[in-house]
Amino acid sequence: MIPLTDEQREAVRYQGNLTLTACPGSGKTRVILAKLLNLAEQVIDTPRSIACITYTNAAVDEIEHRLNRYGDHRIRDRSEVATIHSFCLQYILRPYVWLVPDVPPHFSILTQQMGVFERIVEAVEDEFNRPIQRSTFDDYGSLRANIEGNPTGNGIESGVATDASARRYWEICRNRGFIDFSMILFFSLRILRENPFVGVGLASRFQWLLIDEFQDTTDVQVEILRHLAQHNRSGFFLVGDENQSIQGFAGARPDLAIAFSGDVGARQDIGLTGNFRSSSRVVELAERSIARVPAMIAIGETADFSVEPKYVHSPTALEAVTDHFLPLLAEHNIDLGRAAVLAPWWQHLIPVARALRGFDVPVFGPGARPYKRSRLFAVLAEQLGACAETDHFLGVPGVERALFHLVSESTGSTRFDIFTYEGRRTVMLLIYEARRLSQLNIGGEGWLRAMATASTQILINEGWLPQQTMTLLTNSVDDMVGDMERQGVDVANLQVTDLGLFADPDNALKLLTMHRAKGREFDAVALIHMNEGQMPHFSARQTHEIDEGRRLFYVGVTRAQRLLMISSNDSNFKNPPSRFLRECGLV
Repeated sequence: MIPLTDEQREAVRYQGNLTLTACPGSGKTRVILAKLLNLAEQVIDTPRSIACITYTNAAVDEIEHRLNRYGDHRIRDRSEVATIHSFCLQYILRPYVWLVPDVPPHFSILTQQMGVFERIVEAVEDEFNRPIQRSTFDDYGSLRANIEGNPTGNGIESGVATDASARRYWEICRNRGFIDFSMILFFSLRILRENPFVGVGLASRFQWLLIDEFQDTTDVQVEILRHLAQHNRSGFFLVGDENQSIQGFAGARPDLAIAFSGDVGARQDIGLTGNFRSSSRVVELAERSIARVPAMIAIGETADFSVEPKYVHSPTALEAVTDHFLPLLAEHNIDLGRAAVLAPWWQHLIPVARALRGFDVPVFGPGARPYKRSRLFAVLAEQLGACAETDHFLGVPGVERALFHLVSESTGSTRFDIFTYEGRRTVMLLIYEARRLSQLNIGGEGWLRAMATASTQILINEGWLPQQTMTLLTNSVDDMVGDMERQGVDVANLQVTDLGLFADPDNALKLLTMHRAKGREFDAVALIHMNEGQMPHFSARQTHEIDEGRRLFYVGVTRAQRLLMISSNDSNFKNPPSRFLRECGLV
């Protein structure tokens, strides 16, 4: 049995549709798991299943890990845990792709980390006679289709992309056999909209849908759920927190979640108010930022930690970290791996990461990786580097995913059989070779080159790569080394641990945007660049935009378990400390 509080138990036991409001650190994953186990047990002797849709792959892994611990094989067989994208891929788009002629019948998924993504964007920008700018790739990576299929997102609203170039980008993707994540959702919605029998089948298959982080469900995702709900065959257990809705740029709005809850008749008066994560001092600051009704209270092991959140104003964000945050960690014996520096935008983090790396402070985040992540061998090398330094096999799923993307980009084929026994066999061969080479004392660069050669031979012998790809991985290593040399890295003294750090950053200081930190927790957190114009952003003019900035600040604050430092700095634009700091009494 999973131990639950009275609040959590009430949510699990309620038998109708429910929208559960869960404060930060409230143990909502535990509640979702308990609900999943309860519902799956009810359908064991039926042909129906329970779907649990989460926001990230990390959340999927966490729930599946706990499901394996608490549920038997019958429970697992009746439980489908997936992100919304993988759910749509598995149950809508791939089975019914023949219903949408616009989609290549044997498509592959295009991600921003793949080299072909950059080549497609470059081709589009070349057609429109525009040079590649600093934000070009991120602008195209942020594109999404709304419920009518029209391009939208930050790349159009405040970036270099246009309606015409976005449509051309998607056209080239499909012509080359790719679709991106936004196309997964839009074409799944189109299938449901134009073919009601698909929705009937899905609603008949899944007796319940459990949706995590429901406040960040986008317009397209809500429409997909609406097409399933209209058949009145599935129940909905919706878990979220309006005060943590920070994905407006992706089409998420709190009112969408509220409207859908009303449409399915979900009860909305049950909430989780106990915060197991943060100290009472951190919780009190969060309550001054956004007051909850009823109030959030600290009930975890760190509740009595007595150090007050600290505010500092420094000439630069880097000095806030080096002169205040790092000494604070040392004073309270907090390891770097349990601490994080959060900023509104990734551009804020790059100079901090590079400077800290120059000070020999291990860091993980934007600017920490001294080569392009899109280099073909980069991600697989990182995963194997992490595995080479351990005596366990917890890194196997990461190697599998990296290998899947490498094979896909190298051959243009989507090889889902990498996730079968045969693929696992290859993964183990790679890991054992990575460990053998790490014992030869050949240094990081030597290991990287030897591993590229060995990986190529293993993948060709095992049938994952054709013979003509013999030089792809070694050429990729040449590019990685060139990147590192241009970044001023002492390649001669590079270690395998430096490569593995990006896949297994347990001992590194995390540098994350506040958006990326959602769902994470750390012993100590530093919020940097908390100035007007950054928090909220200078482009925020309307009330709902200011409110989303406040919610983003709230999310940053509530990532901290014990120590919290909030800093502003001398801005080039003479921007004062953020209004949110004044609202909660820090300045």
